[in-house]
Amino acid sequence: MTTSTGGAVVGVIANPLAGKDIRRLVAEASPTSDMAKVGIVRRAVIGAVEGGATRVILADDRRGIAYRAIDGLDVEAELAVLEEPIIDSGRNSQRAAVWCRDEGARAVIVLGGDGTHRDVAKGWRHAPLVALSTGTNNVFPRQAEATIAGHAAGLVASGQVGLADAAHRAKVIDVSIEGEVDGEDVADMALVDVAMVNSTFTASRAVWDASSLRELVAAIAEPATVGLSAIAAGLAPTARTEPGGVHVTFGEGDTIRTPIAPGLYVDVDIADHRRLGWGETVEVTGPGSLSFDGERDVALKPGQTASISITDDGPFVIDIDKTMFHATTSSEKKQEKA
Repeated sequence: MTTSTGGAVVGVIANPLAGKDIRRLVAEASPTSDMAKVGIVRRAVIGAVEGGATRVILADDRRGIAYRAIDGLDVEAELAVLEEPIIDSGRNSQRAAVWCRDEGARAVIVLGGDGTHRDVAKGWRHAPLVALSTGTNNVFPRQAEATIAGHAAGLVASGQVGLADAAHRAKVIDVSIEGEVDGEDVADMALVDVAMVNSTFTASRAVWDASSLRELVAAIAEPATVGLSAIAAGLAPTARTEPGGVHVTFGEGDTIRTPIAPGLYVDVDIADHRRLGWGETVEVTGPGSLSFDGERDVALKPGQTASISITDDGPFVIDIDKTMFHATTSSEKKQEKA
């Protein structure tokens, strides 16, 4: 573990497994190679330093992406990699997020899909994120050039652009699972959607069979996206900055056609849907599995319940375009005064 030296700290968390799940086999999703991620991280670090970061801390992983990215990199900033045993699961990203928080990171660049960003938020709920899309379902993160994404992170970390001017607050789907550990309720969360599916089998994790869906709660339901949340978007479009979300019940009724994975359109039977306000609770009951941001994670026993609601106190999502624009206009104003 490194020791914080203060300054303008930017964190980098890259999930090597993002973009490599079963949807490569059942849909038309394209993989993001390790070499591509090495290049993305390298450009993000360069951009962060150019933006004003004096220290960049990177999470380690089994593929050595962080070490390869900074190998031979000549920048005027301290570079550090988390030196702790690697965990081959989402806990690696969770732990890295905690490390970034404890090391005083004022911006964290995350490479991954919805699941990776969920893991980071589970480790640090209020993290200031620059969300870069390298996963399968990429509703929460956006496509962006890593050089400029890093630059925006550096501007925020160094205080040249305030977080209030650069970011919006993400919504969170909070889930309370009845008696999950030793009879005690357990809290979990998602950033995009939570689905209840019939199967209690969670090994493959990714949900790609629409016929297994029972209920869906989506905090983001934007039509120009792919994934389970696209079902909700086809019924009641809800922007990521709009209050509340959508609850969908599957079954006999209307049928809509929607892309639930890259290149995979399916017909989905909808029994009912409704909009949800802040804190409005949806209860689902087992047997079945809960899918968080497109990945099955928790199997509910018969009669076991989970309570689901949407709140507005999630991570701070740094808008790259807004940050760069604000920095440029601020610089112009300073020049005019001079």
